Amino acid sequence: MARKKKRKRKCYTRLGERIAALARRQWELGDVLGVSQQTISKKLRGETAILVADLEKLARHYKVHMAYFFEDWRP
Repeated sequence: MARKKKRKRKCYTRLGERIAALARRQWELGDVLGVSQQTISKKLRGETAILVADLEKLARHYKVHMAYFFEDWRP
């Protein structure tokens, strides 16, 4: 059976880069969001959606404004 190729989304990848800059380790992000390291990895690579609720939790935990995730955003 052929495996389905995972589609990366450019906007999620950009957010993933901003999120990765907040923490030293993926497990730290997993602890904050209450998900596994594997799920964090998928989010950072753009394979899984990054929810606004996730961004809110991260912003609160790392004491950054929500705008941090969208600075220098270009479509």
